[in-house]
Amino acid sequence: MNDKTKIMGALVLGAIAGVAIVKLLESDKGKEFVESAKEKAQSTADDIKAKIHQLETELSELLQMQKEYNSGNQA
Repeated sequence: MNDKTKIMGALVLGAIAGVAIVKLLESDKGKEFVESAKEKAQSTADDIKAKIHQLETELSELLQMQKEYNSGNQA
C-alpha cells in the first residue's frame, strides 16, 4: 500500500466516522447524551468555582492571621 492509498483510506474512514457521530448526536439518545454532558460540565464548573472561592477565603484569613501575628511580635 502506498502513501496516497493510506491517506485516502484515512480520509474515507474519517468521513464515515464524522457522519456516524453527527447521526448519533442528532438522534434522541444523542441529544440526551449531549444534554447530560452539558449538565455535568456545568456542575463540575460550579464545584471548581466554589472550591476556588473557599481557597481564596482561607488564604485571606491566613494572611490576616499572619499580619496580626507579625504586628504582635513587633510590639
